[in-house]
Amino acid sequence: MAYLKFDTAKLERLNDPARFETIPPARLWDALGDPSDVTTIVEIGAGTGLFAAAFAGFIPHGIVYAADTEDVMLEWMRLNRPEVGARRIIPVKSMESHVPLEDGIADVVYMVNLHHELAEPDAMYAEARRLVRVGGTLLVADWAATETPKGPPLAVRVTADELVEFLQRAGLDDVIVHQDALPWHSLVTGRRTGN
Repeated sequence: MAYLKFDTAKLERLNDPARFETIPPARLWDALGDPSDVTTIVEIGAGTGLFAAAFAGFIPHGIVYAADTEDVMLEWMRLNRPEVGARRIIPVKSMESHVPLEDGIADVVYMVNLHHELAEPDAMYAEARRLVRVGGTLLVADWAATETPKGPPLAVRVTADELVEFLQRAGLDDVIVHQDALPWHSLVTGRRTGN
């Protein structure tokens, strides 16, 4: 499978608030159904924490673990995200297919624009399932497999149906494609219903 890693020299692109025009955090939050009992979230591939900060705003008494493989991203969050100092966002150094947090820690695990960077997506989805508690949700938003004004090459994109297959292979249930929720991205959720 083709994949394309983000160039960390372009870090500032991740902080562009225009990203919220095509991936509104409120739309992602709504896709969770009834997230009123969410207190712990894990973002895999958090980058500079732009979405982690938005999600932290949805859970004023909760914590977002912002996992990334790149030290430069984690350091940027520590220096620039006030939510880190307030212990609302906790940067976590992860590896390609491992996040060093305990099993079932999260009510929600999510990935935004990460799938197309994964060398071993099945391993990452299995890891995401491990992190989400029974009854919790995994949310994935990634570039749709169609031409868009911006984004990675079509060769590294997957369809929503392919995302569904990845979630199902990882053992998630109630997998839903949120049709037309995002203009340039596929949005898919799945629930962990058993051990």
